[in-house]
Amino acid sequence: MHDVVIIGGGLHGCSTAYHLLRREPTLRVAVIEKDSTYEHAASARSNAGVRILFSQEENIAMSRYGHEVYGNYAELMAVDGEPGQLDFNRHGYLFISNTEAEAELMRANHAFQTSLGCEVQLLDGPGVAALYPCFNPDIIVCAAYSPNDGWLDPHGALQGMRRKARSMGADFIDGEVTGIQTDDGPNGRLVRAVTLRDGQRLECGHLVNNTGAWANEICRMAGFEIPVAPLHRATFYLEPGSPIGMTPQTRDGQPVGIRPEGKGFITGNTDFSRAGAFDWTIDHDIFENILWPRLARMVPALETLKVMNSWPCHYAYNTFDGNMLIGAWPDGPSNMVMATGFSGHGLQHAPAAGRALTELILAGRFETIDLDRFHCRRVKEDRAEPEVGVLA
Repeated sequence: MHDVVIIGGGLHGCSTAYHLLRREPTLRVAVIEKDSTYEHAASARSNAGVRILFSQEENIAMSRYGHEVYGNYAELMAVDGEPGQLDFNRHGYLFISNTEAEAELMRANHAFQTSLGCEVQLLDGPGVAALYPCFNPDIIVCAAYSPNDGWLDPHGALQGMRRKARSMGADFIDGEVTGIQTDDGPNGRLVRAVTLRDGQRLECGHLVNNTGAWANEICRMAGFEIPVAPLHRATFYLEPGSPIGMTPQTRDGQPVGIRPEGKGFITGNTDFSRAGAFDWTIDHDIFENILWPRLARMVPALETLKVMNSWPCHYAYNTFDGNMLIGAWPDGPSNMVMATGFSGHGLQHAPAAGRALTELILAGRFETIDLDRFHCRRVKEDRAEPEVGVLA
């Protein structure tokens, strides 16, 4: 019998296990992961940005906690005196508006962000070019620049938190959940156990769905569905024909994004037409015909480049409003909670989501950040809470 069984051993599952055991070290926690190599895990394939450039206070607060955890990773994830290892590149985040309509939203977001004490600068085209000469100032109406944001090594973040959770007593189980046993009692419907493909049966007091883009498959086993689907994301690693210097993690309204990676840069494309199914193929025509022209418009020196590698990933896309779903589903078992549907900002919010799930399980309410705005009951209430402005 486990106090808590977590389905999904990626960064979110590891964060939940870590925060549970940090708060209650005697808990019996099991983490079930069907892909222990993490070959297809979004945790390891993420572009791994961490930013405060959001339009909602809750998302900003979650990012700030992400900064706290990732910024103190060596100490927080130390095991037996050996510091946690994580490369966290604080080279800034840059969101660019290419039209006056985009700029109007950006200015409103900037006013809101700075009212909360966020360090964000509002720049015009020449201001961006003064900091980063590679950018084309002529296509920039305005830009929001957060100099303390950046990106990290996603695989390192995952492995470090997994190692820490194991050292704290979490039981990591290689296996695939194929069934969820529930029953109805005086306190409503409850999860009693999960079964694995190899026949194992694990009884639990609470069940956590931390499976990201696979979350709806797990929910169906418990008798309900959520509006979360896999959304194909193609990432391309490129090296420019001539040096363009360091850039922040950047995204504009075309849309196209870029950030440094190794000797080159990575860029990507999110294809909403492919939402709903896992697809591990890469369409290289997308780069040739869509991304490359946009990149060259944003950074003229990228008219000459070479694509060296590419890989697919899948966002856990919340088709309802693009924001996190957290908590127990209204018509589902009351002791089954989830955090999914981050739609591209899951890595930066994994620490805060794991802490929030811990609070729901152990205290029955949100304590540090009030995330009721994002509780999954809002779907039943038809209360959409989308971000405004540049998204993932």
